[in-house]
Amino acid sequence: MRSRTVLDVLASAVLTAACASSQVSTHSAGPRPTHSVRSIAMAPGGGLLADAVAVELANRGFTVIDPATTSNLLIRLNVTEIEVAQPEGLAKLNTQGIDAYLVVRAAGGSDGRPESASARMNSTQTGQVLAGVTWQNGWGGRAGSPADRVMRKNLSEAANEIASALAQRVR
Repeated sequence: MRSRTVLDVLASAVLTAACASSQVSTHSAGPRPTHSVRSIAMAPGGGLLADAVAVELANRGFTVIDPATTSNLLIRLNVTEIEVAQPEGLAKLNTQGIDAYLVVRAAGGSDGRPESASARMNSTQTGQVLAGVTWQNGWGGRAGSPADRVMRKNLSEAANEIASALAQRVR
């Protein structure tokens, strides 16, 4: 009976070691922002995860400018998507009442769930990076296995984790 318990503990330890939950790392370039962040413009071309992060940020009380509106605004301000990350481009967004510019990029997994993502939020007042987040999905054993499906987060769960990390940094 005792050897059965030891085998159960060893099997459990091996299975636990073969799994990992999602990971979020937050990076900042300096102290917390000196100005409040209420209005966030989403960078065009971020895809589904960026849209989901935008919804999560809106749920947390931020005013979020969707990518299509941001794109139209950049055209009206005569700023290209490359120039917007420069201090002059950010300053032009600031004149429109936008406090931050958020770029979200993601890579998808073979199971249709996000594999990894990064997000960077810049102040439109100072150009400073307010928050940077990297996110990595979890895994559990062999890809596609039942354990893997349990450990991996879907789009909305990933967006929730990323938005929480961003909001925590700028509040």
